[in-house]
Amino acid sequence: MSELVLAIDAGTTGVRSMLFAPDGTVKARAYEEFESIFPRPSWVEQNADDWWNATCATIDLCLQSSSTPCSRIAAVSVTNQRETVVPIGENGRPLYNAIVWQDRRTVPQCEWIKEQIPDNDVYTITGLTVDPYFTAPKLLWLKEHEPVIYEDAHAFLLVHDYLVFCLTGTMTTDFSNASRTLLFDIEQAKWSKRMLDALELPGEKLPTPVQSGTILGEVSSEASKVCGLETGTPVVAGGGDQQCAALGVGVVHPGSLKSTTGTGTFILAFSREKKLDASRRVLCSRHVVPNSFVIEASMFTTGSALRWFRDQLGSPEREIAEERGIDPYEVITECAADVPPGSEGIVHIPHFAGAGAPYWNPYARGIFAGLALGHTRHHLIRAILEGVSYEIKTNLDVMNDLGVAAREMRVTGGAARSETWMQIQADVVNKPVIRTEIEEATALGAAMLAYLGIGIYDSLVETADCMVRPLTPLNPRDETRSIYDAGYTRYRTLYEAIKSIHW
Repeated sequence: MSELVLAIDAGTTGVRSMLFAPDGTVKARAYEEFESIFPRPSWVEQNADDWWNATCATIDLCLQSSSTPCSRIAAVSVTNQRETVVPIGENGRPLYNAIVWQDRRTVPQCEWIKEQIPDNDVYTITGLTVDPYFTAPKLLWLKEHEPVIYEDAHAFLLVHDYLVFCLTGTMTTDFSNASRTLLFDIEQAKWSKRMLDALELPGEKLPTPVQSGTILGEVSSEASKVCGLETGTPVVAGGGDQQCAALGVGVVHPGSLKSTTGTGTFILAFSREKKLDASRRVLCSRHVVPNSFVIEASMFTTGSALRWFRDQLGSPEREIAEERGIDPYEVITECAADVPPGSEGIVHIPHFAGAGAPYWNPYARGIFAGLALGHTRHHLIRAILEGVSYEIKTNLDVMNDLGVAAREMRVTGGAARSETWMQIQADVVNKPVIRTEIEEATALGAAMLAYLGIGIYDSLVETADCMVRPLTPLNPRDETRSIYDAGYTRYRTLYEAIKSIHW
């Protein structure tokens, strides 16, 4: 049990590599950013070579900083930003910049998809709604606007797939990533002939999908020379970042759920079966846990609502933070603790960039309501923390309606550092909120898959028992129950009153 595994977490802004021991202990970590490219205001691209270069650099830093010989690395696994896609040629080289999940150029392609196949059929097959977020409209854009590149492409690869290809030369993906393309039959766990035929996309140019935790190949001699790993090191299928983060906090049983709040909030609930919402408020994808699914709600501007306060109104808090040598968010959330639960009547709706789940309202905007002359900036801060918590509760209510009730909420992301905010969330959703010892839950999830792949553990349940270390739960407080029940009612009533306004 002395073997170490390497987890490569290729996110939206950079690559993090981490070495883990079988008990979940971190032996080394390194991070390197790469740039996004913005050819037009709503376009977001990346150079796939930057992913590989950052991967090689961070692997080297991990090995050097820990004095770990490459022979001690028993396996490698990759987790990634989802939906982003790059076309590669027969020689394996990128033919065009990767089109990133944030890119919005494909609205016309989405409208075309809706003309080819009914929305409900798309949702039933893929678990997704038609949106520029996903991969299929990006391929259609390439087909229409870059036909030579589209025809010359030997394969269309997601970030995980590209890095695995660089390491091993194999073209494979995993079920969790494939289920974010709008082309995958999540129940049958294979590319959907119905979707491919309707959209006239070539299935032969897509990587082979396999279950996460499957050994995909070995580090090639060519890759070894540039990344520093030993030739022959097993490379194990990882998964999408949100599914890996769910695994990394122990979401491996029915009744377990994770909420990650960074820029936005992603809630994933565990399910043994495919579950769909007749109103298409939440999405369903494959989990990295075998034979399992996740019910997912994506909220766009939650942590970024607090960032808006920091940048636009938070000069005093930033100055205090600089004097004390701490993160401004620590000061900001301390200020929220000075205000009573309920923010003395202020209600905040955090829809600064439209509303994601469960509303899917692109016209929604951020709101502060109930302001009075006696309110202060600290009231606004607490109202933001409570508004995000109400938004989370709204989605938990939807999941509860679908029969995916959670006993507890495990949390990750930058917001989880704030005990004040996490206690508010526990009080609002009326469930224990549990943080875990290792903040980089996404990388930990990839490491757990690596250990499963090489047989160190027999199941991901066993892996989670050994590698995930929960902290003491923050339990909901009885004294806030009536306050937050009333606040939640005001929140829902306010949204219903303004939802049809096109600001």
